[in-house]
Amino acid sequence: MASSFAKTYTRSSVRVSAPATIANLGPGYDIIGMALNEPRDIVEVSLEKEGGDLVAIEGVGSEAISCDPKKNSAAVAGRAVLEKVGRDDLYLKMKIIKGVPPKSGLGSSGASSAAGAYSVNLLLGMPLRGEDLLQCAMEGERAACGSPHADNVAPALFGGVVFISSFKPIKVVRFDALKNLEIVVITPEVEIGEEKTKIARQILPASVPLQDIVLQTQAFGKLLVGLMKGDVVLMGEGISGDVIIERARAKLIPKFEDLKRRALEAGAYGFSISGAGPSVFALCSNNMGKQLGANLKSILEEEGIRSSCSVHLNAEEGVKVVS
Repeated sequence: MASSFAKTYTRSSVRVSAPATIANLGPGYDIIGMALNEPRDIVEVSLEKEGGDLVAIEGVGSEAISCDPKKNSAAVAGRAVLEKVGRDDLYLKMKIIKGVPPKSGLGSSGASSAAGAYSVNLLLGMPLRGEDLLQCAMEGERAACGSPHADNVAPALFGGVVFISSFKPIKVVRFDALKNLEIVVITPEVEIGEEKTKIARQILPASVPLQDIVLQTQAFGKLLVGLMKGDVVLMGEGISGDVIIERARAKLIPKFEDLKRRALEAGAYGFSISGAGPSVFALCSNNMGKQLGANLKSILEEEGIRSSCSVHLNAEEGVKVVS
C-alpha cells in the first residue's frame, strides 16, 4: 500500500476554489442548478499520516460554520474521498476561506463540499472522476443540510448548468454555460431560521393537485428544451413557471410577488427563488442587470428591508486550482 501511495500522492498541499450556485432554476426542484462566476469558496488542504482531521475557517459568515470535521461539509466530503479510495488512514489539514455567504440560498455548503472533495482527490492523483467524485461531494451536503442533494454541488464541481438525470445511481447531464446573459441576485436580510434548508423543505406541501403537476412538468419542459435549443425566452418562461415549490416558499421572502412582477415587466427572461432562499434571481440580457437590480432593491427599501444586490454570469468552470 505504501508504494502505491507514493505513486499517487503527487502534491503536499493544494488550494482550490468552487463557485456559488443557483439550484432548482424554478421548477427543477433538486434536479438542476447553475454555477455563478462569483463568489467562490477557497479550500486549502494537505494530507498527513497522523494527528487527526483539523479544520480552520475564515471569511464571510465563518463564525456560523462548524469546525468539527464530522460536521463541516468540506471536511466530510474530503473524508468521503479518502474512504472511497481506501486511504482512510490519512488525515486532513484543511483551511476554508468562505466567499459564498451561508444561509443565502447560493449554495454555500455545496461550494465547500465540491472544493473539499476535489482538493483531496487532486492530492491523491485524481483517482475519482465524474459522478464518483460527485457522490463524495454530496456527503458534505448531507452533513450540512441533512440531505445529500446534488443540485448545488454538481454545478459547483462541473460548472455550466447541470441536470441530475438519475439519483440511484447518480448521473448528470452538463450543459455549457449560458452566454450573453446576466443573472441578478437579490438577497433580503431576513432570517428564515438556524436550519434554513430544513425549514424550507418542511414548508413544502405533502401533496399537490394533478393540474399543478401538469403545469410544473410543462414549466420544467420549457426550461430543459430552452437549454437544449439555446432559447433564453423559453428557458425563462420555464424558470418563472414553478407553481409548487415557489408558491410554498414565497411566503418566507418579503415582497416576493412584487419583485417577480417588476422583474418580468422590466424585461427579465425569468425570475424565481434561488435554492431554498431567501435570495431571488432574475435572468436578463447583457447590460440590463445593474439597473434591474437597483429597481428590485428599491422595492425592499420602500418597506424598510435591507438587501444586497449582485450581478453574475453563468460560469463555464466549476471547481478549479488557484494559486
